[in-house]
Amino acid sequence: MRRLKNKPLAVQIWIILGIVLGVSVALLTVLFPLVLRKSFTTETYARIEDSQEYFLNYGSADLLTEKADLKVKKKKPPHLPIRVVNHFFLADQGEILGRHLDPDILEEIKVDVQNQQQEIKHYSREINNQKIMYVVRRAELNGKSGYLVSFLLGRYRDNFVQTTLRSLISILVFVLLISWVASIFITRYLTRPLVQLQAKVKEIAVRKWDKPVSLNRGDEIGKLGETIEWMRCQLVEQDRKQQSFLQQVSHELKTPIMVIRSYAQSISDGIFPRGNLENSVKVIEEETERLEKRVRSLLNLTKFDYLSTHRLEKKEFDLAELVRKTINSFKWRSSDINWDINLVTAVIKGDEDKLKIALENLLDNQIRYAKETIRINLNKINKANESYILLKIWNDGPEIEKEIMENLFKKYKKGDDGDFGLGLAIVKLIVDMHQGMVWARNEDGGVAFYIKM
Repeated sequence: MRRLKNKPLAVQIWIILGIVLGVSVALLTVLFPLVLRKSFTTETYARIEDSQEYFLNYGSADLLTEKADLKVKKKKPPHLPIRVVNHFFLADQGEILGRHLDPDILEEIKVDVQNQQQEIKHYSREINNQKIMYVVRRAELNGKSGYLVSFLLGRYRDNFVQTTLRSLISILVFVLLISWVASIFITRYLTRPLVQLQAKVKEIAVRKWDKPVSLNRGDEIGKLGETIEWMRCQLVEQDRKQQSFLQQVSHELKTPIMVIRSYAQSISDGIFPRGNLENSVKVIEEETERLEKRVRSLLNLTKFDYLSTHRLEKKEFDLAELVRKTINSFKWRSSDINWDINLVTAVIKGDEDKLKIALENLLDNQIRYAKETIRINLNKINKANESYILLKIWNDGPEIEKEIMENLFKKYKKGDDGDFGLGLAIVKLIVDMHQGMVWARNEDGGVAFYIKM
């Protein structure tokens, strides 16, 4: 089976179809004769019984007047066709009337008659390589009591079965050959679009994604093609946004670097571009802060790609403790903000390092927009049908516009005062990796972010 998987799909389909058809032919070859022989045996005995009844009603008079072969309504020829039912009568006194069989066969039949207790019974014997099927019936003919024996040579049944089987095998072989030929065209029809998709995926892998993927099919293969086309469009859009992002960051990195360098050289030469040393150094600090934001944006891009391709390292930890530590590392950046914190112990199983990144990005967003207050609540929610942990981070900053809210967690989508739209995209990526949910909404005169796990 492992070797079969390594072969082309067309060959796999052809081989599997051939095996199925071959096994079907083999089973029919074995089972069909058995079923046919059984059915025909039943039919043969029924025919013999019908012939007995007909003979008893219409042809028994000839049995007492002639010592030769019996036949209804007319004398039989010396050599009877094998399909004709033959009769003879064994009287209780030992007299035999009718067609005489081979002595060996006749002796076997006499033994069966002597041992028979039923009114009528079926027999089948093979004597001297000759198959014979007969029915023995207790009967009375013209005042004589005894047993009427009606027999049919088994060659009729066997010949019929063999002839039918040969015809069936011929038909099956013909169907098998036609099916194998048809399977070649079927496999080519099914695998051709898969080969096309394989070539397209290879092109996409080397960033040749300018041509759309189109199969014009409505089946599963067509759905696969549509999915690959959707993936191509997503990659094209992400590549466009990433290139725009890199160009924008590169441009914005160049400006603060040039300002810092020129101011540093001027101060080194004793020249103060802003009138005095204090004002000139302040400009350098502002440009350094601006440079820091751009570098952080580049780090976020690298971080997003890293998180997208690495698995979680899950372990149990207290989410409340992680939130508390992360908040403490941000308080020094915003001494003028009032932090309202309410956390309950919530032990979860997840990747602590990655969740810390998500919290850092969320808190960085809160500090950027909050006016005076940031409120953080962590609670355990227990309902009739579910239990979960809910983290809420609220700030009293300006409400988010509807258009921005719809794309808030998408990559490269940024707010009015955002950097490059990667921070919240990273938050969503990490929460999704933990099978959680993250969303935001305007409430209580500010903006609240929720994480449900």
